[in-house]
Amino acid sequence: MTTQTPARLTIGEVASRAGVSANAVRYYERYRVITAERTAGNARRFTVDAICRIRLAVAAQRVGLSLAESAKILAEIPPMSSDLEKWSQAGQRLIDAGRARIAELTTVVDEYRTLGFLTN
Repeated sequence: MTTQTPARLTIGEVASRAGVSANAVRYYERYRVITAERTAGNARRFTVDAICRIRLAVAAQRVGLSLAESAKILAEIPPMSSDLEKWSQAGQRLIDAGRARIAELTTVVDEYRTLGFLTN
């Protein structure tokens, strides 16, 4: 039985497939949303799951979650995990956190309405 080596993607490949810039990939790595291995020449190499992790983090950011919050949730999934239950749980936690953030913002907007700042 042979073990299959995980695909190793360059920073440009991850950026292209995740729909972000190479600088954004470095940023996500810095915040531990994704991890990279280094080649002998010190180039970063990512596994394919980095693309999913970035996409989830981007979606979470759009509803106001911080990268630290996303990274904490995504850290519960081991690299290259094929455990769909873990991915589903992480996705649900991101959805729940996003909904909680939306509820907080709705409360703030409602408070502004009572002050007469908004008419709708």
